[in-house]
Amino acid sequence: MGVGVSTITGGGVGMGVAVGLGVVLWQLGLLDFAGRELPGHLGFSVLVPLDWQTTYGSPCTLDIQFSNGAGENLSRIAIGGGTCTPDSLGQAGTTVCTMPVTCTGRGDRFEYDVIALYTRNATGEVFQSAGTIWGSVS
Repeated sequence: MGVGVSTITGGGVGMGVAVGLGVVLWQLGLLDFAGRELPGHLGFSVLVPLDWQTTYGSPCTLDIQFSNGAGENLSRIAIGGGTCTPDSLGQAGTTVCTMPVTCTGRGDRFEYDVIALYTRNATGEVFQSAGTIWGSVS
């Protein structure tokens, strides 16, 4: 009987420490995910999103940093209704594309279908990298 009580008591102390740590983290805001959408993306091929943000304003704007995954030089990079700077990339380069979007308010969830057009310098052919990104408006 004494062994069972010891095991329960030992587990209770460990659980109490874990709960106490959880409360501290929650009070610091580190466990408060309410109202925040964890960012993510799906799809995309050669131009791959590294980072993105929707900023609340008039208009709201979407900024996406794309990485060149083609292994070759790309040019004339464009995104619907927006601009990309720079619009030409070396083999391992990055560009930031900005476009106006619709959003409702800070902290709200967003999800956008994005199509980025680019030209492969070696062939002159135009391709697209398309996908969906999501997160919370800042």
